Amino acid sequence: MDTNQVYTRSFMPIYEFDGKQPDISPGAFVHPEAVIIGDVRIGSECFIAPGVVIRADFGPAIIKDGTSIQDNAVIHVDPGARVIVEEDVIVGHSAVLHDVHIKSRCVIGIGAILLYEVVCEEDVFIGAGSVVLNNMHIPAGKLAAGIPAKIIRDVTPDQKSYAEKGVELYKKLSKQYQKSMNLIAR
Repeated sequence: MDTNQVYTRSFMPIYEFDGKQPDISPGAFVHPEAVIIGDVRIGSECFIAPGVVIRADFGPAIIKDGTSIQDNAVIHVDPGARVIVEEDVIVGHSAVLHDVHIKSRCVIGIGAILLYEVVCEEDVFIGAGSVVLNNMHIPAGKLAAGIPAKIIRDVTPDQKSYAEKGVELYKKLSKQYQKSMNLIAR
């Protein structure tokens, strides 16, 4: 095996399940150590990091353009449900999303857990380590944090700027990984 193998989708664990295959934009980066199963759609300029699991065996998981799903995050869909993560969202390391709708420009903090039927409107921040309980609806531009999560305050202009910079960074990183990531040892 050539140890300087350039990144390709040919050796990624992407699985059809029950007749449904993932649909991944050619403009997205999915790390070869991420696992993508079933009815998953991943948009352009997305960054799917190592260790991510997106399991859409019971319903669709839709990850829209410009979203980054960071290392070890888990997205799962229960029977009859779906996950929608809209444009330009940052999902932090080790976050867990179950049957949620995350609207554009949200930031889900490291290790946050969002349970069944949570809705985050646009520009929401979820604090690191928070647990957002079933059916919580978080209005646009709010910060929610804690166990259980509660709405704390409005997202600040500095936080919005941080999110915008983070989204752009991961869009660039997606392209950079596609061009220059090389396997050098196995």
